Amino acid sequence: MSGRNRVLGALFALATATALTACAGGSGTSPSGAASAPGPSALSTASGPVTVTLWHGLGGPAGQALQDEIDAFNQANRGKITVKASFQGSYADAIAKYSSAVRDRSTPTVMVSNDITTGYLRDAGQTVPAQAMAAANPGDLDLGRLRPAARNYYTAEGELLAVPLNTSMPLLYVNDALLARAGVDRSTLSTLDGVAAAARKVHAAVPGTKGIVQPFDGWWFEQLTAASGTPYCTPDNGRKADGATALPLTGGAQRKAIGTMAGLYTEGVGLDTGTDGNAALSAFAAGKAAMMFNSSGAIGGLKESGMKGYSALPYPLSGPASDAGALIGGAAMWLDRAGHSDAEQVAAWKFISHMASAPVQERFAMASGYAPINTDVGASATWKDFLGRNKPYAVLDKQFADTPANTATSGCLSGAMPGVRDAIVPEMQRAFSGAEPLDQALARAEKAATTKIDNYRKQAGQ
Repeated sequence: MSGRNRVLGALFALATATALTACAGGSGTSPSGAASAPGPSALSTASGPVTVTLWHGLGGPAGQALQDEIDAFNQANRGKITVKASFQGSYADAIAKYSSAVRDRSTPTVMVSNDITTGYLRDAGQTVPAQAMAAANPGDLDLGRLRPAARNYYTAEGELLAVPLNTSMPLLYVNDALLARAGVDRSTLSTLDGVAAAARKVHAAVPGTKGIVQPFDGWWFEQLTAASGTPYCTPDNGRKADGATALPLTGGAQRKAIGTMAGLYTEGVGLDTGTDGNAALSAFAAGKAAMMFNSSGAIGGLKESGMKGYSALPYPLSGPASDAGALIGGAAMWLDRAGHSDAEQVAAWKFISHMASAPVQERFAMASGYAPINTDVGASATWKDFLGRNKPYAVLDKQFADTPANTATSGCLSGAMPGVRDAIVPEMQRAFSGAEPLDQALARAEKAATTKIDNYRKQAGQ
């Protein structure tokens, strides 16, 4: 079985929320081992207009904002480059279809895929690294303009693999009136211990109100780990040549952070709404809980709900600010090499550069609710005015800028991550519900997650 076949087969075995189809043919190479990227001459000498295909899983306002920018790019490049976008359903649906397309040799030129698929897309060896394209095309995107926290997530062995498009972060949302009623000092909410104390205070002071609510999907246990200043997988969050080999969950700082949140739920202070972030949002908007951990994407949802009198605060840390921070979410733009001409690759890179530019990122952020990934947006007068009128976005913008770009905040880079989340969430749900002691649940989750990583590595030939 070829290297690419093994990787796709591994994802088939370990993916959650979707089933992937048969493996690809041909031999695979890692992005770092790929040949040199094509430069501007490949496009300038093209015999005619070049068509770039793009697949994505962005719906709602973000999907419309993407299409608006595609239309603008196509108009500006009429007769030279045409980008044709295709919505592929959820992120899980999109990566399943991409896996099938690798087999059929019918991949899109640009694949917009979410954060958790980074390890798989690296291992599949279909793409040309963003670092190589930027070096070969110096007149386009300057990678130094990308926010360090965003760039950090999609970097392995010092090489940027893909260009982030839409980036979210976790935030703490608070009901101003409920916190005031309970006498909570908001200055204490920068730490996880402070949030836990405030949640207990509200629950005791306001009858029928829970202190906090959050989704229980796997992203949040990764967030608690990063905010403690601890890598999620070892060694080095999978960022070095040998990749991730294990996922420890019982280390001191990590165990304390997860235990702090678990205690709130076993005491009845936390409100369990399951894994659905929208369910947590609805409960918070209805005043059932005084605080909520949710993605920055919840800003738009709270606006749609009509909720007033809430504030967004930075995600609290349990580790030192120099080492700890929030992980990004969202998706990045991957440029496919296999089956695509040099001219098509350069044309696609021009479009990726367009989407990552400061003016586009500003418009896209305002329309979609995601954070802009280009640092030059910060100098824009219209962006400053927008932040002044939209305080939750200002909090997100500052947190994004303040987050250290280090190993802990890079997230675990492993093609096994979908399976890892699948293994961890049920164990954490049992611990948070009190059905199983926390240390027992952590040990079981640690073993199951490490087995997922080990199986992936074996099936992928690593």
